[in-house]
Amino acid sequence: MALRPVLEAKRLTLQSQLDSTKTLAERNKLGQFPTPTLLATEMLEYARALLPPTARIRFLDPAFGTGSFYSALLKCFAARRIAAAVGYEIDPHYAQATIDLWRGQALDLRLMDFTHATAPASNADKFNLLICNPPYVRHHHLTQVAKAHLLQAVQRATGLKLNGLTG
Repeated sequence: MALRPVLEAKRLTLQSQLDSTKTLAERNKLGQFPTPTLLATEMLEYARALLPPTARIRFLDPAFGTGSFYSALLKCFAARRIAAAVGYEIDPHYAQATIDLWRGQALDLRLMDFTHATAPASNADKFNLLICNPPYVRHHHLTQVAKAHLLQAVQRATGLKLNGLTG
């Protein structure tokens, strides 16, 4: 069996194991619901159709989980096309096991909140494929400090001033 299907099978087993050790309420608090393999693959196939066939891929997943989109990236794009792959995972419960799963792959998985990451300074370091299943976290699960940080970040980036009840 090729490496990618074996890793995907291990990823699905890991996802199930990790999810089973948390209650639904705990996962809901962080908006942790995995993307099905087929959906992730279809999304990456669509991205492949949109990108120029010679484009080098700089992949970013700001809500990595166990890596359903990264697994689909490896399936849909030749390794020589992937210039960079970066993921962010906020939950150590998922991050460490996921780092172990993808060890040896060309992945930079960062255990931190993506909303606190610094944007790349140079155009060469920016990403051309941002794909994720963003966690839908209800506003009542966010601290006042987190809400203020997110509202300010949205306003800086878009000029929009959102309501504090925004999810």
